[in-house]
Amino acid sequence: MQFRQRQNSTNLRTRVILLVLMAGLAGCAHQIAGGLSVNAMRFSPPGEAINTEVAACRDSLAESMRGKGPALDPAQIRLLNWNIQKNQARNWQDDYHSYVAETDLILIQEIALRDDSASDLLQTRFLSFTPGYRRAGEVTGVMTLSSIEPLTRCSFVNFEPVLKTPKTTNITEFALHATDETLVVVNLHAVNFSLGLGAFRRQFEQIGRALREHSGPIILSGDFNTWRKKRLMIVAELADALQLTAVEFDNDLRKRAFGNYLDHIYIRGLSAVESATRAVETSDHNPMSVFLSM
Repeated sequence: MQFRQRQNSTNLRTRVILLVLMAGLAGCAHQIAGGLSVNAMRFSPPGEAINTEVAACRDSLAESMRGKGPALDPAQIRLLNWNIQKNQARNWQDDYHSYVAETDLILIQEIALRDDSASDLLQTRFLSFTPGYRRAGEVTGVMTLSSIEPLTRCSFVNFEPVLKTPKTTNITEFALHATDETLVVVNLHAVNFSLGLGAFRRQFEQIGRALREHSGPIILSGDFNTWRKKRLMIVAELADALQLTAVEFDNDLRKRAFGNYLDHIYIRGLSAVESATRAVETSDHNPMSVFLSM
């Protein structure tokens, strides 16, 4: 009976969160300046503060968060990254649940929230969601699900210069056991369609500015849309600036375009103990997973 009551309570909390997310759609506005737009939307559970400006995010990440709440075990951090293609496939939940058991961090791109359609994603997880494309009854974006509550949340939205399609960046920070350092996790869906490289570069420079003062470990992961070599060079510039290294996969099933991988995981201050990709039919991207240790 107690278990059933807790389960009902969790389901109710999940529904409330989703309703809050969906209800906020009508009142959102964005600001466009110099081709880069940082959206002032605040999609979050009630009472949660989200930084939507680079300077505020940088300052929050630079603050000392020592001893503030639950922490991840730095010796074993399990991460899954997946562009889920708006969770359109009929059996996408089956693949999702088969991969996320005992996973600490789940980074999803192109997640579509439609009423309660994604409610099972949120049970027993803390969420940080950055909305992008919006239409009646649906909002898509990037979502980070975690086994513990983040210390800091940042959300940025950048618009592709031609089609004005929003591309989103979500940044979260987590406490770590037995260390004063914190882990910063960047979940990215990068600018895709643009005539040049300006908008793509600005999105990665924005990440660099936000993380500039953070001295601890970093995970940068997502769909980078690196379908040409010059885009990969821009990613390499940020990786050099932040001292990030790419996670490699032996049996590499990541999605390619023009021969280049689109999805990536970069890390700093962590070692990749195990990494894997899996072939799925429920999305046009295959999920990546990695077991990290500090």
